[in-house]
Amino acid sequence: MQWNWFNWLDKSLRIKMLVMFVLLTVFPLVFIGFISYIKSSNIVSERAYSLAQIKTSQITREIDVLFQDIHRFNEIGKQQSTVQFLLHQEETYDEAKEILSLFDFYQKSYLSGEDIFDIQIMNAEGKTISNTRGVYQRNDIEIEEWLAEDPTQSRMEIIYQNGFPTLVITNAIVWDITDSVIGMLKITIDASAITSVLDDVNLTESSSFFITSNDRDIFFQQKQPHSADHVYFDLERISDKEQGYYTEDGMFYVYETSKMTDWKVIGQAPIREIMKDSNDIRTLIFLTVISSIIFIIGLYMFISNKLILPIRILKTKMTQAAEGNLKAKVNPVGEDEIATLGHSFNQMISKIRSLLDLSIEEQKKLKAAEFRTMQAQINPHFLYNTLDTIVWLAEAKQHESVIDITKALSQYSRISLNKGKDWITIADEMSHIDSYLYIQQTRYEDILDVTVDVDQDLYRYHILKLLLQPIVENAIYHGIKNKRGMGFLRIIGTLEDEDKIRFEVIDNGIGMDEARLQKVRNHLISGEVVPDSKNGFGLINVQQRIQLYYGKDYGLKINSWKGSGTRVTITIPKRGE
Repeated sequence: MQWNWFNWLDKSLRIKMLVMFVLLTVFPLVFIGFISYIKSSNIVSERAYSLAQIKTSQITREIDVLFQDIHRFNEIGKQQSTVQFLLHQEETYDEAKEILSLFDFYQKSYLSGEDIFDIQIMNAEGKTISNTRGVYQRNDIEIEEWLAEDPTQSRMEIIYQNGFPTLVITNAIVWDITDSVIGMLKITIDASAITSVLDDVNLTESSSFFITSNDRDIFFQQKQPHSADHVYFDLERISDKEQGYYTEDGMFYVYETSKMTDWKVIGQAPIREIMKDSNDIRTLIFLTVISSIIFIIGLYMFISNKLILPIRILKTKMTQAAEGNLKAKVNPVGEDEIATLGHSFNQMISKIRSLLDLSIEEQKKLKAAEFRTMQAQINPHFLYNTLDTIVWLAEAKQHESVIDITKALSQYSRISLNKGKDWITIADEMSHIDSYLYIQQTRYEDILDVTVDVDQDLYRYHILKLLLQPIVENAIYHGIKNKRGMGFLRIIGTLEDEDKIRFEVIDNGIGMDEARLQKVRNHLISGEVVPDSKNGFGLINVQQRIQLYYGKDYGLKINSWKGSGTRVTITIPKRGE
């Protein structure tokens, strides 16, 4: 039997090499896997503790940075204008103006300024200046005992305002000449500026971070779905230590002291979760060893057949594609994984070519639409006609009308330019329309009657600027102006399907016949300007801008009746308040 076994091995060099290959790889893999688990378990433990300390230090540093910024606001109390304001009880307008400017400057200069609700400076007689209330007199001023004991120390306390927690930081203002306290500086900051720092960091799924002072008067806890409901920690155990970690009752605790506030930043997590990676690594090593053995055997058997050549061909084609040859193509043979990769490579190259062509075309359209928008922003003829109107109003000595129409023109031009920005609120767009219509009604008061019915709730949403004005302009110049009798123009804005905004511009002008209407609709689809037409340019420009910025599902719809009027419907998505 033994003889037959060796005979079987001798019959095939491939089988013999496979047996030797398995013997030379299985035992080393098992040994290496065992050693790797022992080493990695120790490394993971040390890494988990170090990572927890790093995350705690990260929170501490962010808290210190926040309060370093807040501490810089104390420089306001040393300014000459502040000292004069506090020392003189009478009106100090110039000093107050300069102090308010300092408030604004410091808030804009530091990131923490965004989290400050209020800054107050007050003297012992109650004279107070606040960046929210200005200068006023208070009768509830009490000089706290801590100011007399150590005026260099800050006092912090949590106060609820309108149901929301705020942190009030009070510092004494000491006059350098007499070293006496002449007032107080109170800074009220949003408590969420601190809790948001905690919310951005976590140790494990059910871990939690919190911040506390030594007397526990100030306490902030992380707000996360899986944070611990009940917080317990031995504050006395860590009160005299700067940083460190310890384990107790199946929990891991890590802590560090803030240098700026002397608060303790404490994190806690179950030890089983801290060591979860170690167990995962053990399972992963076991699966890796088994998988490696199976893979090595299979790889050996497969490499000797037909794996190398198809991979080399695919690699060559990929290299060509990486160098810019998008005409590279693989001719897959068979239906195995390599053949599938070949098919996928061909599809990817084809898709890349299509996307490049589409991107180039979209860029061309976008540039063209932007150019048209720039041209359409200020209509020279409209400007000339408006100036002519101002002239004859001035000649007629209608001074109030001259002022009103000039203001309307200024508002119209301001929103048209808008510092080159593409997005404005619907409130600004309607203000732009109101200015435009006021000018037009001044010119055509005998033939133009306008009704605007736009839902006020829409005003807070954003819209591409100059979407409505070209439509309104078309309705006046190419609809109402060319008819006899009184012209009626109505602008309607409503919310549709909770996520779409719909505008309608309706006029009772001369309208279009069916052939003309269909021609305009076709050109809206193609994006080409209607030949020999003055009113198609604005519509197509608006259509292109809507579809380029919002997508193909949005745009214009036109209905028109010869001799009766036109209705243009604009549909766009609801975008950001």
